[in-house]
Amino acid sequence: MIFGFLFGGLMLLVCFAIAAAGVITGWWIWRRMTLPEGEPAPKWGDLSALRNAAKGQPMILGIIAVAIIAYIMTIPMGYIEDLTDERRGRYQSVADGIASTWGSPQTFTGPVLYVPYTMRYQVSEEVPLTAAELTIEQSRGGTRTSKEVRKTVEENSAVLVLPDKLTIDGAISTEERYRSIYTARVYSANLKVSGNFLKSDISGMGDNIVAVHWDRATLLVGITETKAIRSRSELTLGGRRTDFLPGTGGVAALPTGFSGNADLSAFEYGDSVDFNFEISVGGTSRLMLTPIGVSSVFSVSSEWPHPNFIGSGLPSKREITESGFKAEWEVPNLVRNYPQIDDVTTWFSSSGSNWRYAVEASDSPRERASDSFYSHDLAEYTVGVEFFETVFLYSLLTRATKYGILFIALMFLGVLIFDNYYGGKNKSKLAVTQYVIIGAGLALFYLTLLAASEHIGFNAAYAAAAAINAVMTGGYVASAMRDRRPAAFIMAVQALLYAFLFFILRMEDYALISGTALLVAATAALMFVTRNVNRPAGKDNK
Repeated sequence: MIFGFLFGGLMLLVCFAIAAAGVITGWWIWRRMTLPEGEPAPKWGDLSALRNAAKGQPMILGIIAVAIIAYIMTIPMGYIEDLTDERRGRYQSVADGIASTWGSPQTFTGPVLYVPYTMRYQVSEEVPLTAAELTIEQSRGGTRTSKEVRKTVEENSAVLVLPDKLTIDGAISTEERYRSIYTARVYSANLKVSGNFLKSDISGMGDNIVAVHWDRATLLVGITETKAIRSRSELTLGGRRTDFLPGTGGVAALPTGFSGNADLSAFEYGDSVDFNFEISVGGTSRLMLTPIGVSSVFSVSSEWPHPNFIGSGLPSKREITESGFKAEWEVPNLVRNYPQIDDVTTWFSSSGSNWRYAVEASDSPRERASDSFYSHDLAEYTVGVEFFETVFLYSLLTRATKYGILFIALMFLGVLIFDNYYGGKNKSKLAVTQYVIIGAGLALFYLTLLAASEHIGFNAAYAAAAAINAVMTGGYVASAMRDRRPAAFIMAVQALLYAFLFFILRMEDYALISGTALLVAATAALMFVTRNVNRPAGKDNK
């Protein structure tokens, strides 16, 4: 990076030299073209005519020079913007490292019932003829070498049964985790999950189902990252308590999660089976919930005052204050595109797996309708909340550098105005080289802001960088012009511009219109100070 800044400085000097040579060459060519007849041609390098013109039109030439210098300043500003992007990438890698140990963005799905069943059907199979059968076939003049055999096949599968009512009450606390100079916001979500299932007669789902194994039913719960589970209670299902076990048995709809025994053989068809449990899970960035019940009611509260509600639907009720937020979703099953009960092979989850059941033509009743096979995405409708950082440090820094050239140009304009006014009286106007040095100091503000904000926060770093830069610029101008009055005015203008930039950076919805208003005001000021440049000196310019 040091090499980059050195290279940028060298390029700045080269560009300045090229610009100066271009101005001199253009002036010499113009003088040759407009030379009165009979006068000797100007010699190359003779700048006396250019100096005399500069004395007659100091403001317009100063504006041109300042514009060239401001354009050249895009080189160091580009390197500062690249450095900001590099630091943002380093922060993101650190945040990802914290998320990998604390917990990634979580999607909670479930619970669902996994109910195995057995179906029995007959298939036809071609088998070779035995030697004796082949001899008999040939003695009859036949050419068959195989025969069709019908046999009975038993196949095991399962259905997923979604809850009739699902209620989740979530209390979420957030905190900052530190690694080196970087911080990342994480959360801990304590979820109270309750509801009920309706025990349905699933034997009618197919003519070939001969047994439904309710005694081997399992309750499955899906979560994006199980290693972030902090604690969980026992599962209470139908009045019975049982402990959870790791894993979901490879079910594609819930690729990661945990499970518990759900023996419902003692219940009659049509019975309502209540369930409830609690779980605490860690995560970063956002928490998503999947409303898979016929009726799903989610309630989430947190002390975080800047929630961003995301997903397929917004909360029906919400309350946001400086002390936190509360939100509630009431989601009916009509918003989704999958049934309450279907074969396990028809489900998948785009949030955790792209697995889909591969259907091949066969005699299995479950696979026979391969041309009309369909699948259900369990995560097609999710709701949740993102713990939104209203003002992200590196977003502010990036926006500040994007406004950099505009503010450097405006600052140059202010310096030029006071230089033209006071320098003409004191005969100590700033040289072009001094404008370049002032521009380098203005660009250094953004580098100082970047370096300091990673340690002391954006607000304090902005105040420190602005104060340092204003004092440096004001002191330099006072020393160069040997007058404190223009330096004081320039420092005031600089402080005003930095205050306006801070105001723009802190706004989300009105940043563009504020920046445009500033640009309009600067253009109006430029028009005002240059309104008399075409009038001869000594004329009444009122």
